[in-house]
Amino acid sequence: MRSVVHPGPVGADRMELAPTPGREIEVTLPPGRPFEEAVAEALAPEGVASAWLEIENAPVSALDYVMPALSPDDAHVAWYSDIFSFGGPGLIDRMGFMVGRHQGASFLHGHGLWTPEGGAQAMGHILASRTVLAAPVTARGIGLTGARFERRPDPETNFELFRVRGTGAEGSGYAALRLLPNQDFATALDRACAELGWPAARVHGLGSLIGARFEDGGVLDSLASEFLVTDATAGRGGPEPEIAIVGVEGSEILSGRLVRGENAVLITAELILSRMAG
Repeated sequence: MRSVVHPGPVGADRMELAPTPGREIEVTLPPGRPFEEAVAEALAPEGVASAWLEIENAPVSALDYVMPALSPDDAHVAWYSDIFSFGGPGLIDRMGFMVGRHQGASFLHGHGLWTPEGGAQAMGHILASRTVLAAPVTARGIGLTGARFERRPDPETNFELFRVRGTGAEGSGYAALRLLPNQDFATALDRACAELGWPAARVHGLGSLIGARFEDGGVLDSLASEFLVTDATAGRGGPEPEIAIVGVEGSEILSGRLVRGENAVLITAELILSRMAG
């Protein structure tokens, strides 16, 4: 399994994990304003501390995004591409985004697949303050009412990242989870489930891997990547996690189920687990 050396100190704890109360939620995102504002407005009445939301087939009048790129210096192991813009209407085919807090305000981190009108599908990291929906869109997911994600400096990677805040609550049916670099994604999910004492959990979230190897033989040979979980469970020996992933500068978009033991987290994975019955 590949690994990288980040610029900062490596901590002993390789995950941040907090069980928390939560519930399934469904909200309508209003059009005609910056996407980040639309999400904050829709979530305000829900009284949640953080949320994972997904949307599909969402029309946009404008969408800006970046893709993973190699770092221009030794301050980080990877960086972001230049900004790409639709320059007109298009469609978010599928996107998931974690909503938390940054400096006291709502903040979101989203990865998705989208297609400009008349163009080719792309994948990347949405710039939510520069993206505008063209019609109301229903977003579904999970709201957490205890632990939360908060954007703070991460000494190891030298990025500001969503990190788990809150001590959690025993007996809760959800958990906030952040995975740190250089550990296999699928194995770490099972370990988190075991630490919670859960028989199994559904997994929702996004992150980055050091390339990717898939059960069908597909390989993304890219140091930097960004992925979206499309179907995953942990804790009971079921199918391996299924993701969609994009490499450096959009070099390739792949999807499928990961090979266990061969897919190391690059910078972070931000996840919500929902408990399943044994």
